[in-house]
Amino acid sequence: MNKEHNYEGGLFNYIVLKEEKEVIFYLHNLYPDCLKIPDIMKQRFPSDYKSIVVNSLDDFKKYGAKR
Repeated sequence: MNKEHNYEGGLFNYIVLKEEKEVIFYLHNLYPDCLKIPDIMKQRFPSDYKSIVVNSLDDFKKYGAKR
C-alpha cells in the first residue's frame, strides 16, 4: 500500500492511500472545516479519489497504520 502522511494539523492533517484512491482527513471539530474538503480534493487530488473524514484520533491512526 502506498500512503502519504501529512500531520500539519487542521485540514492539512490527512493520509493518502494511493492504492485505494482515498484521502482520510482527521478533523477534531467537523464543522465548518468539513465544508472546505470538496475544494481541497479538487485542488490537490485526481477526480477519482474520494475523501473520508474521521473525528477520532484512534481511527485516524488505524488508517495510518494500514499496510
